[in-house]
Amino acid sequence: MSDFSEEIRTWLSSLDGYSFTEIKQVSSDASFRNYFRAIDDEKGPFIVMDSDPSLEDNEKFIGVSNLLNQISMPIPSIYEQDDTGRYFLITDLGQKTLFDYRNESKIESFYSMAIELLVFMQANGNGLMDQLPDYDDHLLHSEMELFKEWFCFHELGLSVRQLGKIDFNPLFDRLTERANHQDRALVHRDYHSRNIMISDQEKMGLVDYQDAVCGPITYDIVSLLRDCYVKIDPSLMHDMLRMYYDHLVKNHMTNKPLNEFMIDFDLMGAQRHLKAIGIFSRLKHRDNKENYMNDIPLTMSYLKHLSKQYEMIEDLLIQLNLQ
Repeated sequence: MSDFSEEIRTWLSSLDGYSFTEIKQVSSDASFRNYFRAIDDEKGPFIVMDSDPSLEDNEKFIGVSNLLNQISMPIPSIYEQDDTGRYFLITDLGQKTLFDYRNESKIESFYSMAIELLVFMQANGNGLMDQLPDYDDHLLHSEMELFKEWFCFHELGLSVRQLGKIDFNPLFDRLTERANHQDRALVHRDYHSRNIMISDQEKMGLVDYQDAVCGPITYDIVSLLRDCYVKIDPSLMHDMLRMYYDHLVKNHMTNKPLNEFMIDFDLMGAQRHLKAIGIFSRLKHRDNKENYMNDIPLTMSYLKHLSKQYEMIEDLLIQLNLQ
């Protein structure tokens, strides 16, 4: 358990109406948060989120939680919070994620459920979008700059002079422009297999939604179907994407032709994967979390696949000797 184990135990023991008999660390994530499972024999398991407010924006977590509760999204309830604003007692949504089912026969039905949940969030979230930050040009560009700084400079070891000879802007500008011409929706912003919980009763829940924005409608479906952590069978991915598109059309959430929607999907994926590769590299070089480097080959493979269709992606990969 972390150095804060006694602090957590002391806080839990001070809460009225609970009797915790066991606490154990269950995970940490790419942020600075840690999670523990606290067992109350009568009330069942809970999750304790340890989120240092000097490192994480906990007010944003609370604010987005309140918004998503307005549309009955299956997210953790916040039962208790300590006086320092660091520890939260929240719902335990289960011990398995969609990622854990990736090789099981149920996976197709689970992806169908995940798509229906995404459509539900987007269809019902229209009234919330003006209360969320906008996924604007600055944010889109700053995310792709992570690729340039942390992957190209820190990981590949390219010098400032070498980077100065590579023109990233045509691709970055094109991806930003394409994102801006999409239909807008409430965007979870990390809607992938490790953030979709599945309970023992096979009910889905969402976590890691605190960075939600108003942004391009394809962003979350890219996160799900071109997941940085698991490669989905191409035929299943195609079927699921068509299912999602049909849902959007049925719910009057897009009137784009399918071929244009597919280009949006592809180029949104390129933006997200540049960002993800940058983040994985930053986790290694800044945060000493090297295990995320294992996820770069799959993420890079998506870019290489897209480079066969989109010359501007191919041009950048050639300049970086990544083809």
